[in-house]
Amino acid sequence: MFDQISLRKDRLWLYSTGRFAEERRAFLCDLNDRGYSLRAIRFINICLLRVAERLNVRQETPFTEQQINEAARDWVASSTAKHSSAQTRHTRTMRFIFIAKNWLRFHGKWHDPVRNPDYQQEMRSFLDELRHERGFAEDTIRTRESMLNRFFEWLGEQGIQLNQVSLDTLTAFFAFGKTHNWKKSTIKSYAESLRSFFRYAGRRNWCMPGLAEMIQSPRLYSLAGLPEGPSWEQVRQLIANLNTEQESHIRTRAVVLLLAVYGLRIGEVCGLSLDDIDWVNEKIRVRRFKSKRVQEFPLAFEVGNAILKYIQKVRPHSNSRSLFLSLHRPFRPMTRPGASGIVSRLVKSLDGRQHYRGAHSLRHACATHLLSEGFSLKEIGDQLGHRSPRTTRIYTKVELGKLALVPDVDVSRLKEFLRSQTCTPTAAWAAERASVLREVSDFKLGGLR
Repeated sequence: MFDQISLRKDRLWLYSTGRFAEERRAFLCDLNDRGYSLRAIRFINICLLRVAERLNVRQETPFTEQQINEAARDWVASSTAKHSSAQTRHTRTMRFIFIAKNWLRFHGKWHDPVRNPDYQQEMRSFLDELRHERGFAEDTIRTRESMLNRFFEWLGEQGIQLNQVSLDTLTAFFAFGKTHNWKKSTIKSYAESLRSFFRYAGRRNWCMPGLAEMIQSPRLYSLAGLPEGPSWEQVRQLIANLNTEQESHIRTRAVVLLLAVYGLRIGEVCGLSLDDIDWVNEKIRVRRFKSKRVQEFPLAFEVGNAILKYIQKVRPHSNSRSLFLSLHRPFRPMTRPGASGIVSRLVKSLDGRQHYRGAHSLRHACATHLLSEGFSLKEIGDQLGHRSPRTTRIYTKVELGKLALVPDVDVSRLKEFLRSQTCTPTAAWAAERASVLREVSDFKLGGLR
């Protein structure tokens, strides 16, 4: 492996005879097998030699956080110029720690610390209940887990055990949140998570009975605000700005069109696979993560062209069937936070006065545009995958006169499809139409295999 990544013969001798050469070679070979570029492996190899000089990977016990941090500080102190800025020192320290942990983790000498180990059993049991018994979406489960972890950390800081939690304890926790400028919506989310957990914990005698009933959420008035998103004219401008030959623009344009034309959630876009595009029948299949349903839509001409251009020109060769992949090695399915961040920056560049700039704002823009086109709330709700008409009702507050004109995207077939639906799509609804789905053929386009 060293002869493949070394550009100089003297460096080849240094890397191949340096400390723990076999352990370093095995780790670099693993990175190569996982799809890392040679450029990235060369960079890691240089720092890895410095890590090996300071950490004994062959010791019997795993390393602690303190040992790794001390080794990083020692390396930075001995290898960084005295006049270097604090930012430079911090960056080099974090780089050393990151590479060291990955190397040690590969050899079983580093294990990431578990958050709140005293409550892992209770947490796992509660999350399994949400996932398997109550059918919660994974995003909701992750939110519950994150908020409960923060609560348990606060309990540990206060020296309070779970069976000692009282109304005064909960009051003090929310007072702590108030001092940290939590918004009403954040407090409400914490209240819902804690109420759900303590209702479950009470049934298992982990805590005082009746705690769940004592947790009151702040009142957030229904339909208190307008849907937050750019105007349709701004969406058109955003799509036009992405009509270039840059690889990142080609991929992002396909993502933005899916968000804006179909009103998908960003997680649903990231969850699309090559098999979800039926090129023969010009249809696209969407899995709704919240409602556990599958919906089928006609493939709009503009959207289909954008996806095809991405597959032909940008999508890397990969065994993954995910539609959207990262642009750089190792090629992985595009993540929800990553995609949302890209779209957020684009929306922000349109108008700095936008109150909400996330990827979800394009879903709002789609809904308000459909409303301006004369669709009923029932039809819009079916398009967005809403289970309850109350969720769609907020769009009745939009002033139609302020909405932009119809874009240059041809969605006539989609409009006809929406108007043809007389019932909310369900699992049975999707099953009746399953016969029209066909496996995606191997067109030898880009990364299709």
